Amino acid sequence: MMSSGRISLLVSRDLQAIVTVAKGLPREVAAQLRKHTRRVVEPAFREEVTGRAGTRLERRVLADTARVSVRDNNVVLKSATVGKVHGTPAAELAGAAEFGMNPNRPIRQRSRKGKVYTRRAGAAFRAPKRGGYVFHPAVSDFIARAAALWAQTVYRTTAEEFEKVTS
Repeated sequence: MMSSGRISLLVSRDLQAIVTVAKGLPREVAAQLRKHTRRVVEPAFREEVTGRAGTRLERRVLADTARVSVRDNNVVLKSATVGKVHGTPAAELAGAAEFGMNPNRPIRQRSRKGKVYTRRAGAAFRAPKRGGYVFHPAVSDFIARAAALWAQTVYRTTAEEFEKVTS
């Protein structure tokens, strides 16, 4: 069973303290925190997703488009929100690349001359799998690491800003 992709603050008092500190930071420090967090977390997340991509299509659609967006109270891991693969938006291919597709599924297409025909999907995608192949397992394994990286970044950024103020 897949996890929800969230960490409860009820589990750890350390995380509660860090989130409380992060909420009370001045605007400039919070901006630095977001910038540093993204710089640290995004390469690690891309590496995790790329390591799970087994086919070239999965690499192009899911791994190459893996992104991290950082807010004051949240780190969002996402994929297939940008880019195209041979003119098709990655978002349209993401579901089949992540969860697979029945190779006998009929697909209606239109030829260059306008004639509508039906073909089968073929072996472009893996067999269907409810839990996903690349993105969802990567996120499940990476969430704890992302929280640790974020906590370290909060600690380091606030310590650096504190040293600037005191010196």
